Amino acid sequence: MRTTAAKQRRLAAALLMAMSASPAWAEVRNLSQDWLFHAGEVTGAERSTFEDQTWQRVTVPHDFSIMDRADRSGPDRSAPFDSDAISGQDSGYLPGGTGWYRRHLTLTPTEASRIVRLNFEAVYMDADLWVNGEHLKKHRYGYTAFSVDLTGKVRAGSNTIVVRVDHADPSSRWYAGSGLIRPVALELLDPVHIEPESVFVSTPVATENRGVVSVSAAIANRSNKAQSAEWVTRIVAASGETVAEARQTQTVPAEARAEGSQELILTQPRLWSPDSPNLYTLVQEIRIDGATVDERRTRFGIRTISLDAANGLRINGQRVLLRGGNIHHDNYMIGAAGAADADARKVALMKAAGYNALRSAHNPASQATLDAADELGMLVIDEAFDSWNKSKKPQDYSRFFAEDWPRAIDSLVVSGRNHPSVLFWSIGNEIPEDGTPEGVETGRKLAERVRELDPTRPVTQGINADPPKSTNQAVVLDVVGYNYHAHLFAKEHERLPKLTMYTSESTSKDLFSYWRAVESMPWVIGDFVWTAVDYLGESGIGWMGYSQDWQKLGPYPWHLAYCGEIDATGRMRPAAYYRQVVWKTGASPISAFVRQPKGTEDLPDRHLYPITPPHLDWSLDDVHPSWTWPGQEGQRQEVVIYSEFPEAELFLNGKSLGRKPIGEDSEYKAVYQVPYAPGRLLAVGYRDGREAGRWELRTAGQPTAAVATADRSQLTANGEDLVYVAVELHDADGTPIYAGDDDRQIRVRVRGAGTLAGIGNGNPIDVSSFQSGQRKTFHGRVVAVVRAGTQAGPIVVDIEAEGLPSRQVRLNAVAPQSF
Repeated sequence: MRTTAAKQRRLAAALLMAMSASPAWAEVRNLSQDWLFHAGEVTGAERSTFEDQTWQRVTVPHDFSIMDRADRSGPDRSAPFDSDAISGQDSGYLPGGTGWYRRHLTLTPTEASRIVRLNFEAVYMDADLWVNGEHLKKHRYGYTAFSVDLTGKVRAGSNTIVVRVDHADPSSRWYAGSGLIRPVALELLDPVHIEPESVFVSTPVATENRGVVSVSAAIANRSNKAQSAEWVTRIVAASGETVAEARQTQTVPAEARAEGSQELILTQPRLWSPDSPNLYTLVQEIRIDGATVDERRTRFGIRTISLDAANGLRINGQRVLLRGGNIHHDNYMIGAAGAADADARKVALMKAAGYNALRSAHNPASQATLDAADELGMLVIDEAFDSWNKSKKPQDYSRFFAEDWPRAIDSLVVSGRNHPSVLFWSIGNEIPEDGTPEGVETGRKLAERVRELDPTRPVTQGINADPPKSTNQAVVLDVVGYNYHAHLFAKEHERLPKLTMYTSESTSKDLFSYWRAVESMPWVIGDFVWTAVDYLGESGIGWMGYSQDWQKLGPYPWHLAYCGEIDATGRMRPAAYYRQVVWKTGASPISAFVRQPKGTEDLPDRHLYPITPPHLDWSLDDVHPSWTWPGQEGQRQEVVIYSEFPEAELFLNGKSLGRKPIGEDSEYKAVYQVPYAPGRLLAVGYRDGREAGRWELRTAGQPTAAVATADRSQLTANGEDLVYVAVELHDADGTPIYAGDDDRQIRVRVRGAGTLAGIGNGNPIDVSSFQSGQRKTFHGRVVAVVRAGTQAGPIVVDIEAEGLPSRQVRLNAVAPQSF
C-alpha cells in the first residue's frame, strides 16, 4: 500500500537539494546514512579520535533492541528475544541497554561558517550528545524532538557526532525500542533566518467561500549588525498556483529576534477534512537587499474545529464521529525504527479499514505519521505522556517529569501544531494520580502550557479512574477521554453537562455497545479501540485478557500483544470487518467467519486464544476466515455473518441454509450452526429483496504456490524507501491457505540495489530472527520489508518456499529527482 505522502517527502527533499545549490538559502541535509553503531558500553567512544572502523554501519532510524545478537538465549540464538529480558512481557522479551552511535560529517568552509543546527526527531532514551569531543546535550524523553546549535562548534573538514543511548529497563509498559528511532537531519541557515520552531499557521475562518490564514513567526538575526529584512509569505495550492501573498519589512537588531504575524485571505478555499484532505503550502522567504537568504515551507490545511455537548464535534461546521483506533509506535519486523514509509503504511492501513482517527498511544506521534495523516485525512489525538509524577515502571519517564515536562510539552505542540490532522492534544494516559489534588494541579499546568502554544485545539486526557476522581480530573480539560468506561457517559454528563466526551480506549469485543453510545448521545463524539494495529510488547493481552495479575500474562515466547484488529503484518482480522459493518463504511458490507471448534488443539490458533481466563477484556472473538477444518466432518460449526444489509442468507455447496434478518437488534450479526462439509460456504446479503453483496469461504487443498506481491515496484535510491512484499500460500485453485498444518518455511534473499530490512509473520509466539530472511508462514503468510540502497538499479527478491516452486519479485531503485 502506497500513499502520496511519500511522494511529497521525496519532492520536498529534491526541492531542498535544489535550494542547497545557492549557499545563501537554507539547506536541510538528511543524515540517515553512514552511522556507525556499537552495542554495550564503550570507554572513550565520545572522543573524536576514537577508532570506530570495526563498528557496524547502520541506517537511521534504527532500533538496536530488535537487532540479532549471538549471545541471546532461546531456540534461535541469533534472534534478539530473550526469555530473561528484564522487562519481560512488557517489552515482548526484547532488551534495552546501552548503545553508541558515531557519524563523521564533512563540511566545506562555507558550510561550517553558517548557522548549523543538528535535529533529532527522537532518541530512546536518556541520550547524551558530543560533537568533536565536546558534550553538548542531554535529552531524557525518548519520544520528543530536540535540536542542538552547532554554530561555531563545527569546523571545515571532518567533524564527529557521537550519541550515547542509555535505555535502562524496565522503562515502559510496551515495547519502546532503543536508539536513534526517528530521523536525524542537519540544518544550515543564513545568519538572518526564520526560527524553525516559531512558525505557527492557523485558520480561524474556513468556509466554502472564504478562508483566513493566520501566520506567526520570528526572524532571528545572528549577525553583528542590524538588518532590514523583508518577510514575504505566499500560500501555494497543490497545483503550484500562488493563491495569496503578503509581505512586511522589519528591522531586526544585531544578535536579536523579531516576532511578526500576517493574515492572508483566500476566496473559495479547498478545505481540509477527513473526506477531502486538501493541502496548501506556506512559503516564507526572508529577503535582504532583494536577495533571498532563507526560505521555509510549511504544509497546512484550512479547517476549523468546534465542539460542544449539544452538537458534538464539528469540522468546518460539519458533524464528525470519530471512528478511532489506538496505535503504538513500533513497526513490528523493523522494531521501533520510525521509517517514514513504515509509519505512513500504518496510517494507510487504518484508513483503508475505515478509521478516520488515531490516538498516538502514549507518546508524541512521528512526523511521518502526521504527514501521512495530513495526506490521507486521518484525525490524530497526539499524546504526551503515560506517566507524570508517579511511575508505572521503575525506569520510566516519571524520573525526569518534574524537571523536564515543559520541554516535552513544547516539543509535542511545536512539532505538531501545523498539521491539520492533529485534532486534540492529550496530556496523559491513565495517570496514577488522576483526580487527586496533585493530579488535578499537574493536569492544569500541562493544559495551560499547551494552550499558550496552541489556543486553537482542545486539550484532552485518557482517564481510567472512577468517579469522583474521573470527574475531578475532567474539569481541567476541554474534552475528556474515558478508557473502558462507557457506562459513565450518562452520569458524567449529568455532573459535567457542558463537556464533550469520547472513549479513548475500548475493547474490540464490546464494539457495538461503545458505538451505540456515540450514535445515541450527542456529547459522546467517538470511540478508539485498543488496538487498531497489533504491536510488540504487552505480550499476550489479546490471548489471556486482563487477569488482574500482569505477571501471568504472555509468558515467553509471547512477544506480540495479539489484540490488534489489523495484525502485525498489515492483514485485517475478522474484528476489523465487523467494525466496518457497525460503522457502515460500505467497504465490506457483508463478511462471514467460522468459530474455531473446541477440543481441536492441533488446529490453528487454539493455543493462541483464551479458553477459561478470568476476564476477556482485550481478547478478539475466536472466529476465522476459513472453511478448512479437517477432522470435523459432520460436526456443527458456528458461522457468524456480519452485514450492513437487512437480510442475509447462507449457502453450503449451493444449498440454502435459510435467510435471517440482520440489524441493530441482532448487533448486525446472524449466526448459523452448520454441519461441516468441505466445499464452498457463501453468505449473501439482501436489500429490498435483491442481492446486494456476497462473501465466500472455500475449503483449501494442499499448498501448491507461494504468491508474492509487492506494494509498489519502484523505489527512490535514497537509502530509506521501503517496499513490503507479502508471500501467501495458495492451493491449486487459488484458495488462500489458512490451516496451521500447511504453513511452510519461507526464505527471502534480496540482491542488487537494496537490502532486506526485516521479515515477520504476525505469529505472537514465533521468536525467530527478524533479520535472517527466514520465517515460517502464519495462517499462510509472511511479509518481508525491502529497503532501497543509495545507488540506482534493479532489486531482485528471491523467495524460496518449502516444497514449492521458487519465486522472484523484481523492483527498481531510481535516482532521486534533481532540479
